[in-house]
Amino acid sequence: MTAFFICIILIGILMTAIAMVWMVIERKKARDYRLETDERRYELQRVVEDAEQLLDELNNFSNYIVTRMEEKQQEVELVIQAADERMDLFEQIGDNLIPEVEKKTSVMEAAPAIEPEISVTTTKKAKIIPLDEKRRQVIKLYKDGLDSTEIAKLLDIGKGEIELISRIVQ
Repeated sequence: MTAFFICIILIGILMTAIAMVWMVIERKKARDYRLETDERRYELQRVVEDAEQLLDELNNFSNYIVTRMEEKQQEVELVIQAADERMDLFEQIGDNLIPEVEKKTSVMEAAPAIEPEISVTTTKKAKIIPLDEKRRQVIKLYKDGLDSTEIAKLLDIGKGEIELISRIVQ
């Protein structure tokens, strides 16, 4: 019977030892879990900081893009405004050109073959449009009501040039 009690005591000691080892292993796992949790928390904080930094950079970039777009829009508006001013200038020249052409036609026919020039001044460059006999005829035929195709056939001039001259006259 003493052998029985010794066996029970040994089994009890063995079970206690196994329980102790098991507790150590569980504590190690718990410690590892805490360390892993701390590492994950640190990684998460880094990710959040990186996201905030990225968000700040995206905001700065979007502000830059918006600023550039506004600058480009202002440039386009200035170009459109300059084009409108030039169109107004061409319309004024066209309005002034028709009476002058009619007056000068009789004087020019009597004068020697000197080509008069109409000077169109813009803010950047000065353009000179010569007014020769064919262009005068285009204006006259256009006023008579012929379309650009008929005038091109009659005078043997390109249709585009006739349309350009007719637009200046309008």
